[in-house]
Amino acid sequence: MQDTSPDKQGGRGGACGLTACKYLLCFYNFIFLLSGCLVCGLGVWTVLEKGLFIQLLTVLTYEVTSWLMVCTGGVAVLTALLGYTAIGLENKGLLALYTVLLVLVFMFESITGLLAYVYQEQISKDLNQHLASAFIQGYGEDKGITNSVDRIQKEYSCCGANSFTDWSESDWALQNPGQRVPDSCCKTESPGCGARDHPSNIPYTGCKHRFSEELSEHLLLLGVVSLGLALLQIFGVILTSCLFSRLSKDEKYKAVEVQEPDLNSRYRNGYWTSNHR
Repeated sequence: MQDTSPDKQGGRGGACGLTACKYLLCFYNFIFLLSGCLVCGLGVWTVLEKGLFIQLLTVLTYEVTSWLMVCTGGVAVLTALLGYTAIGLENKGLLALYTVLLVLVFMFESITGLLAYVYQEQISKDLNQHLASAFIQGYGEDKGITNSVDRIQKEYSCCGANSFTDWSESDWALQNPGQRVPDSCCKTESPGCGARDHPSNIPYTGCKHRFSEELSEHLLLLGVVSLGLALLQIFGVILTSCLFSRLSKDEKYKAVEVQEPDLNSRYRNGYWTSNHR
């Protein structure tokens, strides 16, 4: 008679088979690995290419968000590698650790996304209060601020924080009486070109609005990517739980198979016999 006990049915198959769980988790882990590389790369690019924003912002939220992206992306890559090891070895301990790390990545990415969203709402207020002083007061004295201001004025074709007249009230103007604006304001930059403030030579618009737009767009990108990766962790936890459950059932099925030969050897000719002699 065919044995249809629950243990054997669970060990031989089921809706969520062991092999199916392993392949699905491997596929998910590959997507997770790529997303981790993407997040880490985006964070590194933000720190390196958008570092000029950090120099001119008084609030640390943008810098913290950028570094959280780098760290979380790195942890995600290491977690994905751990996941492949756990799947290959079918080790429940490693799978449990993998699940814990997935939850941690979910938490950090959620925090990063929320920080980006919240700060996006505060950008205009922060720039209105502090950008002019950051532009004017540190220029010519702090090398980092000077390079950031020059780069922003060149890239965005703007001059000053609110307008080109910001420079006339600065300490830099007192130290450079022959210059109306820095040379980086000029439409065609050359040494000493900032001596003329005619509209044919320099833009009259300030950098605040363009700076605010660029920062908002970048924070939106960071927030969307972070929350997208956070949602991805939910599927990872579900698939890992499925594999963990199947491994537990498989171990129980194997334990039953080991016990059955011993029971059969003790039941002979309709009588139970003892193994002791």
